[in-house]
Amino acid sequence: MLQSPLLMVMHEPVLHQFISYLAEKKAEQEANPDSPVAIELSREHMAQVRDSFRQNILDGERNLHLLSHLLSILLLEEDFELHSNVIGVLPGDEDRPFLIRERITQDMLFSVTDIDLGNHMLDNFRYRKSVEWVPLHLSANFIEYLPVVRAPNGVNRLTSRVKAEEELWNKVTDEIFVLDELVSRDKQLRHYSKYVKDIFGIKIVCEDEAKCLAVHEQLKEMTVIGADWEKLGALQGVGILSNGSANGDRLFDFVETKDYLTCSAEEMKKTGWKAIKSVVQWHDRLFEIQVQPLNNYYLELDHMSGPSHSSFKLKRDRLRDQVAERVPLYGFYRDLLKMLFMGSDVSFECANASVVIT
Repeated sequence: MLQSPLLMVMHEPVLHQFISYLAEKKAEQEANPDSPVAIELSREHMAQVRDSFRQNILDGERNLHLLSHLLSILLLEEDFELHSNVIGVLPGDEDRPFLIRERITQDMLFSVTDIDLGNHMLDNFRYRKSVEWVPLHLSANFIEYLPVVRAPNGVNRLTSRVKAEEELWNKVTDEIFVLDELVSRDKQLRHYSKYVKDIFGIKIVCEDEAKCLAVHEQLKEMTVIGADWEKLGALQGVGILSNGSANGDRLFDFVETKDYLTCSAEEMKKTGWKAIKSVVQWHDRLFEIQVQPLNNYYLELDHMSGPSHSSFKLKRDRLRDQVAERVPLYGFYRDLLKMLFMGSDVSFECANASVVIT
């Protein structure tokens, strides 16, 4: 069975042991709701978990960037540049979005997490509000793979975005409580289900819809050996994974595909968003790959810093708050994991459950 994208970046034993311990304590409390449960954690172990989690997030992002590089080499055919993009809203009463782009090197991309890369960029800027200079805050960030010359297949650019790099305590709690299943079973919460999953995403932007359809078919036919593999060149030195068997295996397996590009008007997104959206498996990891027309890409880019992005986050947080009201232990675990990942070692308790730091 495929694991969720978040857990699929957790390969170190210390993380599996930690998540298993918390899951066991959850099961213990659910089996005996009237008996108090104590979760005991040493500061040394908590430090190990923090370090391991950060390293594993970096490893997961590394695989995202490796796949993005691979697809860029195969689709853009010529050299391409890397650009880090950060999006936010300027301080003030009105929504005034900004976008800052900076060219980066391959070494920079693979050395820090995406969220750190975005925040480091913003640290170089201040905005003058009244009489003081105030820092800028990140709404979203992503990496662009821009071709040096126009690609003959109509691919305008590729982008990669990690949607699991912030509020990590929420993500792990969601996994322990299998929030997808919990939400789908609850009639009052079911309409929130689309906000639960966060995965590593790649977007392939094409000049028009016809090019999108052709590129999507090209993706399904890509193999991992022969001429395609030879195109990797210097990227193999970055640590690209093995090219698989010698029988012409496909580059990745398509888990599901949803067509929001040529579907009927009734099936189209009300927001006007268009793309062919697929979930693929590549070396035991899941990625979302979107193939999107250029004009729709710019429409979405405008919305990433505006009310729609804020609305998405508010709805997602509202879902978790409602789940915490219905399942108090879920809220308790959110507090526990927030404390863990934010670095404040403090013992605390709730009804029939406590955290003891030793």
